[in-house]
Amino acid sequence: MISNLTVRDSDLVTRLAGFVMLFVFFSTLPYCMAESSVKSLSSPIVVETDKDMYERGETMVISGEVRKIVNAIPLTIQIIDPNQNVVHVDQILVAQDGRFSLTVPVEGPLWKVPGNYTLMVQYGFKHILATTQFQFEEFEMPVTGAFNVKDKPSGQNFDLNYTITGGMVKSMYLEPQDLALIVELDTKNQGMIHLQIPRLLLDAKKSSNVDESFIVLVNDDEISSAHEGTYDPNYRVIDIPITNDDSKIEVIGTAVIPEFPFTIIALIIATFSIVVISRIKNIAFEN
Repeated sequence: MISNLTVRDSDLVTRLAGFVMLFVFFSTLPYCMAESSVKSLSSPIVVETDKDMYERGETMVISGEVRKIVNAIPLTIQIIDPNQNVVHVDQILVAQDGRFSLTVPVEGPLWKVPGNYTLMVQYGFKHILATTQFQFEEFEMPVTGAFNVKDKPSGQNFDLNYTITGGMVKSMYLEPQDLALIVELDTKNQGMIHLQIPRLLLDAKKSSNVDESFIVLVNDDEISSAHEGTYDPNYRVIDIPITNDDSKIEVIGTAVIPEFPFTIIALIIATFSIVVISRIKNIAFEN
C-alpha cells in the first residue's frame, strides 16, 4: 500500500509540474510578442542601398521607409566619406505609404577618398534618423596614348603606343649609347604601363637571333616583375607594374635602330660607283 501511494504521488507531482510550465510559457508569450513588436517599431526609419560597393561612374539606388509620416516634411539624405566630409546631400518628399527612393550618381570631384562611406537619412527631428554603410573603390580607367620617339643620330621617328593606369607618361626618349628606352612618369597609385615598342626602334636578341628578354629598371633598380607578351614580328610588347612615386623606367635591349639614312646613302653611292666602274670598263674594252 505504501509503495502504491508513493508512485501515485510521484506521478501527480510530475503532472502538476508540467501544468505549471505550460502556464508560465503561455503567460509570458504576450510579453515576448509585445517586446518584439516594440523592437520592430523602435526604428522609425529604415534605409538601404542596392549594393555594398560602388565604383566611380556607377549609380547608387537608395531606398527605405518612414514608419510614421508627416505631410510636407522632407527627408534629408547625406553621404559622408571616411574623412567625415559630405560628398552628397539631398532632400526628397516621402510617399503617402512612407516609402522613398533616390538615385545618386557616384561621380564628381568630391568622390575622391576610397573606403567606407556612411549614408545617413533624417526625417523631421534630429533623433529620427537611420544610417547604413557601403564601400567606394577608386578603379582608374586606363589612359591610352602614343609618343613620337626620335633617335637623334639617325633622325628616325617612331610612334610608341602605350596604355597606363595609376599615373601619366611625361616623356619617352631613346638613349642609343645605353641601348635603352627611357620612360618618365608621374605616378600617384599602384598600376601598370603597357608598352608596344617597335622592333626597329629597340630590340633584344640572342646570338642565335632569338628574342632575348629586356632588362627593366624602375627608379634605377632592376625588377623581375615585368611581363612580355607573345611574339609579334613588328613589336615587342611589355607590361611593367608601377607604384606610387615611380618616376623613371628604363627598358634596355641589345639592338637599337640602325642609322638608315646614312646606310641608304652609302648603299646608293656604292651601287652607283659599281655601275659607273662597270660601264667604264665596258667602254674601254669596246675601244
